[in-house]
Amino acid sequence: MNLKLTYYLLLILTLTSCLKEETPLPMPEPGNLETVVIEIGFPYLNQVYYDCETNKVMATNTKYVWDLAFECTPLGYRVLLNNATGMLAANMGNVSFSSVNSTSGVTWLWDNPNGNLDSTAIGNWVGTNNIYIVDRQYDDNGNHRGYKKIQFLSVDNNSFSFIYANLDGSNENTYTVYKNSTINFIHFSFDNGGQTLALEPEKNSWDLLFTNHHHKFDNLTLPFVLTQALTNKHNGVLVAEDNNSNFFKITLQDTSNYTFTNYWNEIGHDWKIRNSSDNSFTIDEKKSYILKTTKGLYYKIRFIDFYNNSGEKGYPTFEIQKL
Repeated sequence: MNLKLTYYLLLILTLTSCLKEETPLPMPEPGNLETVVIEIGFPYLNQVYYDCETNKVMATNTKYVWDLAFECTPLGYRVLLNNATGMLAANMGNVSFSSVNSTSGVTWLWDNPNGNLDSTAIGNWVGTNNIYIVDRQYDDNGNHRGYKKIQFLSVDNNSFSFIYANLDGSNENTYTVYKNSTINFIHFSFDNGGQTLALEPEKNSWDLLFTNHHHKFDNLTLPFVLTQALTNKHNGVLVAEDNNSNFFKITLQDTSNYTFTNYWNEIGHDWKIRNSSDNSFTIDEKKSYILKTTKGLYYKIRFIDFYNNSGEKGYPTFEIQKL
């Protein structure tokens, strides 16, 4: 019996000695520190889609080329307003299309600036027959771009259908927007008899959108449009904020110590500080951001300027480094 026990013990020791010890995987080396200039321009005309991994601008469009954005997932029914131009909407309820002809006494609504799709101005319109008024707001010369009334008729896995017109009933048109599964939202413009526009790059190919965007200050009745950095929240981009001047100290190991959110405007606008006396801007040097991209990679970002070399506003400049 003792002989058998000795044999088994020797066998176990022999097998154990043959097993390879696990070698911990080395942490990836951080990437190079890059400086990036985004050309929104003044008066903040462009919307710019940027990808961290390739360090490239993936697409650019002017903010006035579209009015509405339609959700492209198969079950998607949400409709977003162009809040880069400050657009608002009013829900007039289930009334006849022809009866809506004035903005008198309406209550204006706007999309939640954090990008929550359950908090949009249009809301869940499916099956309601509601009529909406859309305020297209003003162009850069101070000219009002007019109102439209719109009724959303149907949505399915492939398309949205709706009817729209001017408030006086002129230029009535029934239109169908077809979904594009490769992007988050397909865009639509009321101009030129109605146009469908594929403005977004492929949904997993970008991380940040630099644009004008609504922000609601507590002391103002309506939201205000500010130049901001938004995230591709609908494809997994997360952001954490560091307010302790830690940019150069932040490492990949530190990411577990931060609280990440998927708010569209988590980076937002407050990396710059406005001087109300002359409308100039300085950078909040204490702020850094840690970004988890669509591909699950981590980058740290800090803004260093809002002006180009000629002293013109509208050129967000930041340093970025892969962790």
